[in-house]
Amino acid sequence: MRSSMLKSLTIISLLSTSLFADSQIDQKVISFETKKIKSLVKRNPAVELYSMDMVLKKEIKEGWTGYAFNLDLEANGKRVNQKHYVFSNGDMMAPDLIDMETKRSYKDIMYPVLTKEFFTKEHLIAGNPNAKHTLVLFSDPLCPICLDEVPFVMKKIIDNPDNIALYYYHLPLDMHPTAKTLSKASMIAREQGIKNVDYKVYSKNFGNMIDAYRETDHQKVLDLFNKEFGTNITMAQINEKKYEEKLKYDMDMADKAFVNGTPTIFFDGEVDKRRDKYEKYLK
Repeated sequence: MRSSMLKSLTIISLLSTSLFADSQIDQKVISFETKKIKSLVKRNPAVELYSMDMVLKKEIKEGWTGYAFNLDLEANGKRVNQKHYVFSNGDMMAPDLIDMETKRSYKDIMYPVLTKEFFTKEHLIAGNPNAKHTLVLFSDPLCPICLDEVPFVMKKIIDNPDNIALYYYHLPLDMHPTAKTLSKASMIAREQGIKNVDYKVYSKNFGNMIDAYRETDHQKVLDLFNKEFGTNITMAQINEKKYEEKLKYDMDMADKAFVNGTPTIFFDGEVDKRRDKYEKYLK
């Protein structure tokens, strides 16, 4: 079994070379990392690696290039997808690069530029769809940092709609057991015509009403939502396939954008770790 998987990995890596490698340096990096990962897998009986694909290449500075690989693996019986980053200048490889001046890792900019598929009418929640600038927000309605920052960001765009289009993607994290119910409830409430529902979900701060990390009673959370919004959404609606698919789509798009934490903001298609670039374009 392990032998066949490693053989599959080698084939996929060769395909990655032909699809993504623009130079001999790229090919050297892919070959080097493939051999290294194969060696690590052989030494760890708890891990099976199904595929390894290079999914991003980004020029950094002074001859260094960052590479992101997607690892499809099984660890201790659980199937997971994991990003793996390396940096190379053609002669040397490094698992990380740190800017000595800012003390920040260049992994922080290893995100793709968002394509037009992220800017859909369904995900536009504020601003002008024809605006020159775009802001794409991935957030969890029970994330403490999100609850501090997201309503501020949303309100800024709501109050200054001309220059920026705001697109919102639900990204409820597993550490918050009932966040998915809140996300689905807001989807339903939006369909029912409640204006600025996503902003209102954050500004009401359900994190102050429940223990975001321990609460597992979905009906309790839905009852709180219905009370706050005057809705009559049922668990049967929450569990409809339609909303499960909508939520999965948002989470898949987060994965495609390399987003693994909340809140994450992209301004004009580029990740904005400081989450403030949009402010200079507000009136």
